[in-house]
This record gives sequence, structure tokens and C-alpha cells, in this order.
Amino acid sequence: MKSKPFGALFGLLALVAILGVAPAFGETAEVTIATGAGSSASADCVAAKNCFSPSVLNVAPGTEVDWKNTDTVSHTVTSGKISDDNAGSLFDSGLVKKGQEFTFTFADAGTYDYFCTVHPWMVGQVVVGGATATPTPETPAPSTPAPA
Repeated sequence: MKSKPFGALFGLLALVAILGVAPAFGETAEVTIATGAGSSASADCVAAKNCFSPSVLNVAPGTEVDWKNTDTVSHTVTSGKISDDNAGSLFDSGLVKKGQEFTFTFADAGTYDYFCTVHPWMVGQVVVGGATATPTPETPAPSTPAPA
């Protein structure tokens, strides 16, 4: 009698494996808030586009993004652009102090701009999309030599 529950459990697990309905675990990606990004002389990180590094992050839907503050001052991670009326409506970290982090999971495909409300020159973008194939150059069809 003890084998029936075990057999049923084994059968259910086998069915789940065959159908591919096992729960999927999201990926994790990291963005670093650069040291010195909050200084008023931060032209270097603006020119290098690495106040948030990477400044453009490409991820799959369901990816959890962690912003880690390695700077000596506090920052925010706020969705949108500073000029948007709805800035911060998708996510807003509040102040992220030195050594702390903020996490947000991107469920839907799209392009998401973000910035630091304290230091508005700090901008970044998360591009969420499916897997993309790298285009391959077309190879010309072989030519047949002309008869002599």
C-alpha cells in the first residue's frame, strides 16, 4: 500500500517534466551605481555613459535587476525620464544609501528608462525582450563557370 502514494507522486513529477510545466526561475542581472557618479564634477561618468553601469541593460522578461550603490552618497532608481509626468510610477527605490541595493523584476517586454532624482544627469535603460538571433550575412549563391 505504501507504494501507491509514491507511485502517484512519481507519475505526477514525470508528467510535469514531460509537459515542461515545471516552474521557471527568473534570471538576475546587476547594475552598479558608479563611485563618484553623484559628484557635481561627474562629467566623466556622463561622457562615458557609466553612471549606472551598464547604462543599457538587455534582459529577458522575468529578470530581476539589482542596482548596487558603490558610490559614497545616496541615489535613487526611478522609472521614466525626469521630464515625464508619470516618472516613478512603475518603480522608485527611494534613497539607496552607500552599500545598499534596490531590486525590481521586469515582467513585460519593453524599453524602460530610469534616472536618479537626486542627480538627474544619471540615466539608464533596461531593454526587456525575448531572445534575439544574431543576423548572419547572406552568402552569395555559387556561380557556375561559363563554358569555354
